[in-house]
Amino acid sequence: MRKSGLSGDTEVFQMLRQYDKDLFKELRKNVTSQLSPTLEPIEAEINGSITSSLRSNMRGMFHDGRSGWAGVKIKARVSTRKRELIFLEGKGGNEGMGQQFGFEYAELAGIERRPPRAVSKGWGSSGVGYHSYIYNGQGKAFNRKLTQVYGKPGRFMWIRVLKRKPKVEEKVLNIADSLNIRINRRFG
Repeated sequence: MRKSGLSGDTEVFQMLRQYDKDLFKELRKNVTSQLSPTLEPIEAEINGSITSSLRSNMRGMFHDGRSGWAGVKIKARVSTRKRELIFLEGKGGNEGMGQQFGFEYAELAGIERRPPRAVSKGWGSSGVGYHSYIYNGQGKAFNRKLTQVYGKPGRFMWIRVLKRKPKVEEKVLNIADSLNIRINRRFG
């Protein structure tokens, strides 16, 4: 069975980034161009049918504020970190007040790593003093509704990426193989 990702190539990527910036730029360009035909249908489905479904089921998500839903933009990224050499990133669109985080909120809503706080973290101000507010379960109804209608967290992008995982892995491995030949010629 083949594992996803590139293991053991972190040092090569770091060397590329440090010593051969043109080849690292080419890696980024290849990853972006070769994975975009696989990622564009995911983006189109979320921005099309999912957005229209959300408009009818959760009208409160559509506004000009920072937490509003403005669709998603999916990109493939290259990193020199050990655990994320190549990763896919989905971010909310730009409408209204610029970058909106409604997609991120809806995609990840319901992940609870710890019990919720009873009172928020406080903040000071120059006029009145120290402020905080009591949590009254503001996010629970949002989480419950999303889970009922769309399933568990990772409900929009992640499940669609997993369906196309073999295709994504194959393209990434082909890019890595083509660059390994060039890397061996340059460094070996």
